[in-house]
Amino acid sequence: MPKSTSPNLDMTNLEDLNQVLYHPPLLTSQKANWNNIFLAHYQHPGSETCEHTMQQLTLEIMDVNSWTHHERRMGGNHLSYRMGAGEITLCPAHTSHWTSWKETISFTILTFKSPFFEKIADEILDSRQIEFVPKWNIFDPLIQNVVNALKADLKSGCPAGRLYGESFGTALAVHLIKNFSVSKYCFPEYSDGLPKYKLKQVIDYIEANLSEDIKLADLANTVGISCYYFCRLFKQSLQMTPHQYVIYRRVELAKQLLQQSDFSIADVAIICGFAHQSHLSRHFQRLVGMSPKKFRNY
Repeated sequence: MPKSTSPNLDMTNLEDLNQVLYHPPLLTSQKANWNNIFLAHYQHPGSETCEHTMQQLTLEIMDVNSWTHHERRMGGNHLSYRMGAGEITLCPAHTSHWTSWKETISFTILTFKSPFFEKIADEILDSRQIEFVPKWNIFDPLIQNVVNALKADLKSGCPAGRLYGESFGTALAVHLIKNFSVSKYCFPEYSDGLPKYKLKQVIDYIEANLSEDIKLADLANTVGISCYYFCRLFKQSLQMTPHQYVIYRRVELAKQLLQQSDFSIADVAIICGFAHQSHLSRHFQRLVGMSPKKFRNY
């Protein structure tokens, strides 16, 4: 049944989201505490939302196997057609929105805090004037792949930590600015990686905080650059992403502890910053080629 009108909704707030979609989400990023982005995945019966105004840029991503006839008002646009098969709708911040649909569908809502785009624009483009307009009939494999990776991480209990989700969120925000903002921006490119002394600062910070849930912003702040450029320059320096490097160093620490201590494998996992033993075992098997138990007895 339709909800009463709620004119201004914070779509990074699950309580506000529940005012628009009465069926609870199957999955959300609420407990993941990702900076700047919020994800909620739904399998929702046919419904009609209230007329509401998004306070953040919002992506609605249909699952590839979902279809429905729907009607939508978004800003000054009225749409009526059969949508599905991975279609993406982009609703900018401060845009009025209403929609109704007939069949049960699976879809994901992904929202971005507005200051996130302003910060990226200010740090990288020397501009805070990033403008988006409503768009629909978007079919973008990169967005689909990022959303699927984030959902998979949430389903498994966020073993990858905040660094994983925040890195994907930053990459996706830049992708949206490049491809869907009103003005097309060219981001400057750098090919030399981080200076050696800055790379050492980052590595020292990671080593000192392996057991913690490391945030992308903390790593970038260590060397005084934006999250976007930090990710790019770090990968140029070490040929792996910050998240991949952190996993690699955690596995290396786990190898030392398994050989030099009597800690249980479960305790080793926690000490090294893994979410649980199975998270350690999965990455250990992938990087070392054997299980932690077999490695200890080798």
